[in-house]
Amino acid sequence: MLKRRSIRTKLIVALTLLSAIVLLLAFSGFWGLNRYRRLADAVSQRAMEIPYVNDLNRYALAMRESNLRSSELHSSEGMIHQLPLGDPLINFEKFEMDQFNHASLEFQLILDRYQATVDSRTQERSLLVDNERQHKSLVDVRSAYEALEAFRRQRTAIDGYTHGNLGVYLDNLVDETDKHLAMIHGSMADVSDDVRGQYRTWTAMAWFCTITAIAIMAVLLWSLNSLVVKPFRTLLDGSRLVAGGQFDHRIDLGTGDELSELAEAMNEMTDRFQNAFATVNSWCNNLDRQVQERTREVIQNEQLASVGFLAAGVAHEINNPLATIAWSSEALQSRVGELAGVASNQRLVDDELFDALTTNLKRIEDEAYRCKGITEKLLDFSRLNEVRRAPTDLSELVQDVVAMVGTVGKFRCKAIRTKIDGAVIAEVNPQEIRQVVLNLVTNALESVDHDGAVDVIVRGDDQKASIIVEDNGCGMSQEVIQHLFEPFFTRRRDGTGTGLGLSITYRIISQHGGSLVPFSEGEGLGSRMELSLPYQPSDGDISSSSRILQAA
Repeated sequence: MLKRRSIRTKLIVALTLLSAIVLLLAFSGFWGLNRYRRLADAVSQRAMEIPYVNDLNRYALAMRESNLRSSELHSSEGMIHQLPLGDPLINFEKFEMDQFNHASLEFQLILDRYQATVDSRTQERSLLVDNERQHKSLVDVRSAYEALEAFRRQRTAIDGYTHGNLGVYLDNLVDETDKHLAMIHGSMADVSDDVRGQYRTWTAMAWFCTITAIAIMAVLLWSLNSLVVKPFRTLLDGSRLVAGGQFDHRIDLGTGDELSELAEAMNEMTDRFQNAFATVNSWCNNLDRQVQERTREVIQNEQLASVGFLAAGVAHEINNPLATIAWSSEALQSRVGELAGVASNQRLVDDELFDALTTNLKRIEDEAYRCKGITEKLLDFSRLNEVRRAPTDLSELVQDVVAMVGTVGKFRCKAIRTKIDGAVIAEVNPQEIRQVVLNLVTNALESVDHDGAVDVIVRGDDQKASIIVEDNGCGMSQEVIQHLFEPFFTRRRDGTGTGLGLSITYRIISQHGGSLVPFSEGEGLGSRMELSLPYQPSDGDISSSSRILQAA
């Protein structure tokens, strides 16, 4: 509960506990001093009262002895009258009466002083003598003395009867003083056990207060260490870790106070810094990747331009001889065809030679036209026409290409699946993009087995249109991917192909400002070609296309 309070509350609680410790120890000390003072006052008071009590008992005994001696003298009155006049024994009775009166007067004075001393004490219970018992016993002593004095005032003449009844009152007074004296001395005797018990009680109380204070202090120190010192240390260590570069470290105090708010602020600052650092790293990596891609594109474009210039010269030089060979083979074929109408017995050649001539001339013509087709592709590669763009539905274009390829005999046993998300309109050259899609689809079909499949996906987002051709065929290695768009590079399984199809495709896509990215997890794991085209050509795309044409 206290863990999630503020530091101010924790400090107030700590000061309260510390104050409680001080008050507890002060209470124990002051209470012990108070008990000691009360005991000292009680002992001092009793030291003043005990002489009064002893004097009361002594004068009561003196009055009773004087009365006894007077009674004995009175009983010997006849013998006293026979003594000569002026004998000292005659004054004995008078002397005893004076002694009695003196003792009675002293008794009264001491009793009054003793009563005043007892009445001047506070109403608190004495540690040595019970005040109530003392007061009651003192009242009994005064009552006995007042009864004695009342009897004396009633009997003006002293005779034998008077001495006898006076002795009864004196015996009662002596008994009361003896009881009072015994009560005082008994209480003083019992005070030892009482004081010893109180000493043990207050010693235990002092130990209890001390142990309680130590326990509270230990709890206070533990609380300060766990609620204040330890969170500060955790915050400091976490800050040092973050400052040392460990940005994944988070500070968790779990106290819910100002330190926890500071730790949360530190964590938020670390998160923002880490996100900014990750963003900067992402930007740097993206820029590095773009630089690498642009560098590779520039190198490829330079290679394409160089190869195109070379191909244009080579194609131009061999195109005319190939045309002559093709025309010559056609002329010979027409002459051999004329021989077909002549009877076999009139021919200059036999039938076997005639069939051989027909077959070889046909082969020469086909290969000549095939070479001519290659040279035409070289010329097309070297001089791509200016890109003329028009709004084109890429979905319809892809469907037309897939429908056309599906009718080819060698591809009929292979599945071509399309996934098209409605119409996707982009401003492109439809003939060139048709050539690109045809090239990608035929390459994918060439890489799969007879039971393989090719997926063609057309979709568009807010920035670009995408055509994805994916197959489950032979796949590509990283080395093949790196050289995939280089001229004359081919890795077809049947060994055919000129290696110019993807080069021309890549050049067309570059002129349109798009991108063609190959993906493959390895050989035998299929491949994926992602074609991206902008919806509208930018000025940079048009200028780059012009530069490519000029370089070619």
